[in-house]
Order: sequence, then C-alpha cells, then structure tokens
Amino acid sequence: MAAIELSWRDRWEPAASLALRLAVPVLIFGLVFSGYYILQGYLNAFLLEGRLSYKEPLDWYQHHVYLAQAILNGNFDVGAAGIPESYHDTIVDGASQYVTFPPGPSVLLLPFVAIWGTDFSQIYFSMFLGAVNAVLFWYLLGLLNVGRTTKLLLVPFFAFGTVHLFTATTGTSWHYAHVSAVFFLLLAIIFLLRRAPPVLPAIFLGFAFISREPTILAAPFFAYWIVRQRHESIFSKQALLDKQSLFQMGLFAAGLVPFIAFWFGYNIARFGGPLDSGYETLYEGYTAGNLYSFYRSPLYGLFGDTFADLPTFNQLDIRNIPLHLYTFFLMPPDFHRDWSVLRPSPYGMSALLTSPPFIYAAFVKRKDVLKSASWLAIGFTFGALTLYFAQGWVQYGYRFLLDFAPFLLILTAFGFEDNQSTKSTVIKVLLVLISIMASVWGRYWATQLGW
Repeated sequence: MAAIELSWRDRWEPAASLALRLAVPVLIFGLVFSGYYILQGYLNAFLLEGRLSYKEPLDWYQHHVYLAQAILNGNFDVGAAGIPESYHDTIVDGASQYVTFPPGPSVLLLPFVAIWGTDFSQIYFSMFLGAVNAVLFWYLLGLLNVGRTTKLLLVPFFAFGTVHLFTATTGTSWHYAHVSAVFFLLLAIIFLLRRAPPVLPAIFLGFAFISREPTILAAPFFAYWIVRQRHESIFSKQALLDKQSLFQMGLFAAGLVPFIAFWFGYNIARFGGPLDSGYETLYEGYTAGNLYSFYRSPLYGLFGDTFADLPTFNQLDIRNIPLHLYTFFLMPPDFHRDWSVLRPSPYGMSALLTSPPFIYAAFVKRKDVLKSASWLAIGFTFGALTLYFAQGWVQYGYRFLLDFAPFLLILTAFGFEDNQSTKSTVIKVLLVLISIMASVWGRYWATQLGW
C-alpha cells in the first residue's frame, strides 16, 4: 500500500499550533521580566547613581546565595561560606554562623552558585523567578476555566499590581523567600488540578514549606480537595471510612512528611533542637535591643517611636493580631508636607489600597470545591501569621500576603467570573490599573528611600 503523503497544511498546522501555545507563556515571561528589570535596574541606576556608595542596590542581603554555597560545602555554615559581617538575621554559634531562614530558596540557587559562586545575583534570579510565577499563574487560570477577559486582567494584576512586584524586584532574602514559596505553591496547585498522584503536589508544598514555613498550613486546601472529589462532605461516615480517599491522603502525607522531617533535622544541625529555628533567639535580641541599634522596638519600629511605653508581647501572641489586621486592612500611606504629599509607609499598607481587585474574592457566587478549599488555606495561613510579633519589617504593602496569595487569586478569579456586566468590567479594569500604578509608585518610593 502506498504511503499517504501529508499535505503542506497538514504538516504546518500542528507546528503552528505548538508555536502559538508556546508564544503566550514566552510573551508573558518576557514582558514581566523586562518590566521587573526596568523597574529595578534602570530605576535604581537613575535614582541612586552618585547618591550612594554603590551604583545599584542589586546585591543587598543575599543570605540564600551564601546558604547555597554552604550546602555545596557540605554544611550550613554561612560564615565559612563568606557571608558579610553586615548581614543581620544570622546567629553565631561558636566558630560557626547560621541563617535563620529555611533552605528552600537556596536549593533553587544551587546549580547557579555551583557555577558562579557567591557572585551570582540572588536579586536578578528573584526577578527571573517572579516572571516564571506569572506564567504559572496564567496556566493555573486556564485550569480554572476562566474567560479570556479575566486572564487578560488578572495576569498583569498579579505580576504588577500586587506585592509580588515589590518582593520580586527587591529580591533580598526575606522577599526572595516569598517569591520562591509562591513558585512552589503554584506548582502544587497546578499538579493537584491536573490530577497528578497526590505525592507530587505534596512534594511542591513541602518545598514551599522549607521556603516559608507558614505555607505548610495550606495543607487543608489539598486534603479538602482530595476528599471532596469522592464525597459531598469531608466529615461523613463514608468519607472517613473510604479506603480510596484514605489511600490518596496517605500518598499526600508520604510526599509531605519527609520535608517536615528534614526541617527538624535542619534545625538540629544548626541549633541543636528539632523546633529551634533560631527565630526565638533573634526575637529575644530584637526586644532586648542588643542585636541591632535600629531594632529597639518589639515591633520592628512600628508605633515604637510614637508610643514609647508599647508593651512587648511574645513572639507568637494573640495580642499581635491587631497589628496584622490593621496593616492588612487599614494602614494608609504616610503623609508628608512637601511636594510628594503621600508616600508608602515603610511598615506596610492596606491590601485594599495596594491591590483593590482582591475585593472580588468576597463576591464569589458559585458553589465550588476550590472556593471552600481556598478559604481554608487562607484562614489557617493568615490566622497563624497574625500571631507573629512583626508585620513584615520594611516593605511596600503587606508581604506576608504572598504566603496565601495563590488561594486569594483563585477566589479573585472566581469573583471576576461570577460578576459579569459592562459596568463590572469597567470597574475591574479601573481597579487593576489602580493597583499597577500603586505598585509602581511603591517601587519608586522604595528605591528613593533606600528600602
């Protein structure tokens, strides 16, 4: 039988379709990374050249680069890896020096530090990873089956209208850790929705955990989704005794438990105890005022200068909750009696002011498993964060939001979809534009003020 010869069109169309599918994520990555690079690199050079002793603050506080080097050396001693003396949030233990941060973000840097050593730029990598996050979020929106308008609005909103812009372009160790955690959380959600074996999303949640510990509290999101695939209620007798659901949960635990065990071992290797991550030691130093002269307030300076008698609460304390609620929901910009009038507060700003499209998360009308699961993740994660004694140090917006941002973005996407009208579309566009302008304004002032 003679072979069937494919026509030119038959040969071209599959390749064209593949090229088109690749073109969108490549375009998103290119636009986001270029935007981040311009806002960080060129803006810094323009604003700071000749004013400070360095031309650009693109190598500030790269703890994770030095931790990556230490791991390549076979230990966790960043002192032996050459970390500068000016770096804070480190603890000296005899002849060794350790960072308090978990190592997840450093794991991503290992191949690059292995090649370029500690000269590798954590900040540029933070911008690169931030652009990858934008692509992953675009892909996630596709799995959520939202419309084109929602995609066109929410991808730039996430990339340029949330605190993700500031964290990705700042790239210091505290902020880069958030970018890494978002990366792993997005992958965990994507693999869950693609119905991969539960061990895979668990592994990515585990990496998020060893990037930012509070993200482990998003585990109920995954557990709830797994059980609800077979049962209407997670507390029904059928669900509790269902062998298939229990098996799936066992696979999820199998992927997550090794990371928890590793975290215990990591703490033992540094500070001698499975639950001793070093943060308590830093907290005691901060509140006593004997670590760094500019950290004499128990709340990283917030209200400390105004209220000299502000009491010192515990590192984790329900009395810290008002600080976070105020920062997240109400904190306004600073008022200055000069031409600038308004500047972002160095202690954060309300997410309702910096990223108002998040309001749509409260207006989801559908009954969807992901709706309930997302609120579970947000409730557990944000609830735990509000107990912490500090609200995020110097920052634009409220950076802790990124520990649960993927779940808040899912709800925002559903809110966009569930409220469709010409008037609503105009409001959504305006809110996204306001968010982007606010974030660029925040990036500008953060650079001006040397944040």
